[in-house]
Amino acid sequence: MTMVYRTTKRSYFSSLRLYAVLLLSPICVSPLVAQAQTSVDNARVDYTFKRGDTLIALASKYLRKRSDYVAVQRLNRITNPRFIPVGKIISIPFRLLKYRRSEANLAAFRGNVAIAADGQAIRPVQGLEIAEGSRLSTSAGSFLTLQLEDGSRISMPSNSKMRIMRLRHILLTDSVDYELAVDSGRMRSKVTPFDKKADRYRVRTPVAVSAVRGTDYRTRVDEATGTAFSETVEGAVDVAAGDSFEDGQAVAVPAGTGAAASVTGDIAKADLLSPPELVDPAKVQSEEILEFAVTPRPAAAGHRVIVSTDAGFVDIVAEQLSDDATISLPTIEDGRYFAKATAIGQDGFEGMPATYAFKRQLSTLSGSAGEGDFGFRFKWSGAGSGKRVYRFQLILGDENNIPIVDEAGLTQDVITLSDLPDGEYYWRVGVTQYSDDPEDQDVFQKWTDFEKLTVAG
Repeated sequence: MTMVYRTTKRSYFSSLRLYAVLLLSPICVSPLVAQAQTSVDNARVDYTFKRGDTLIALASKYLRKRSDYVAVQRLNRITNPRFIPVGKIISIPFRLLKYRRSEANLAAFRGNVAIAADGQAIRPVQGLEIAEGSRLSTSAGSFLTLQLEDGSRISMPSNSKMRIMRLRHILLTDSVDYELAVDSGRMRSKVTPFDKKADRYRVRTPVAVSAVRGTDYRTRVDEATGTAFSETVEGAVDVAAGDSFEDGQAVAVPAGTGAAASVTGDIAKADLLSPPELVDPAKVQSEEILEFAVTPRPAAAGHRVIVSTDAGFVDIVAEQLSDDATISLPTIEDGRYFAKATAIGQDGFEGMPATYAFKRQLSTLSGSAGEGDFGFRFKWSGAGSGKRVYRFQLILGDENNIPIVDEAGLTQDVITLSDLPDGEYYWRVGVTQYSDDPEDQDVFQKWTDFEKLTVAG
């Protein structure tokens, strides 16, 4: 069920731009006490004075410019900056605080990934340090994942654009200040739970901004409508319309729910669909094209499958969105993989994920039969790496009968049988394939379907 909340109209909505703000909780640090507000421009931290502190000394150590103490003095109506009682709490604008550069690196990438900083293109290399101010984009069939200094991970799927707005470590609160902007497409944020209440993590879109204190959630910008979707998988967030929490009605978005902020000033909230069930998810994906079948549900308008080499979905190799219960993906290398499946609701929200492990081993097989100079010639072919050994069976009369020909251990791709009596025959060929990976001792077997052969004199 989808619920729509309409916020109070204000003059800044005349531009038809909407900002969804996720709340930053009040924060206390001893001996530092910090309170982060939802409005980025007005965000402040509170500092509790201790013995020996002066406003000027505090500015020298923690503010970007020593002279900024004047702005703090004026804001807090302090008469004497050299004498402030122990225990007094003062507010300091966040924008004045001194910081050191935080770190992010390119944990994994696939396909056509573009990175630029200071107007210069940078060649993507695993482990590359990504600085504040960088721009990143992915083309079709391309993916990247960033690892932040605190262990948080940012994943960008295909056809997405993002900017790194802030990557900072604030000295006053010993906290992180992260801000990213999704200009188009999608992004997943796996944010490490913060151990300091002054830590901040925000994601902006052209019409929304979100902030959390440790969660797993997705951000998406709808290309057609401009609506910004936030879908919470773990943890919880709050969403408000407007450019600050004070200007809008807050909507709680716990795990399993989503919120969509539109340009009209409305927030639609809905429960996310439960994880889909894959049909035989553990089967070996042996065909040229990978195929996943989902148990259909009326509530689902489509399904998405993402494939990664790891269970954390850092190294994503493929993804596909389908509007039915069958999802086909292009070929990938042999190996062990993880598939994450989600259902797309009729309301546009992407549902909760289900993760499955599977093996990919390319092993195709097809055959043909025909009459030759020396009898009937059966031939087969297929693709797949590693040693391949074949088995041929010929059955007279019915598929369930005992084979009259059962040849195993064949290394060639052809067999000729002469002097076959008249009758109806059924034949098939199987393959036993051994992986060329020394760490993979599994043996894979498959058969072609039975083919009918009629011999008549």
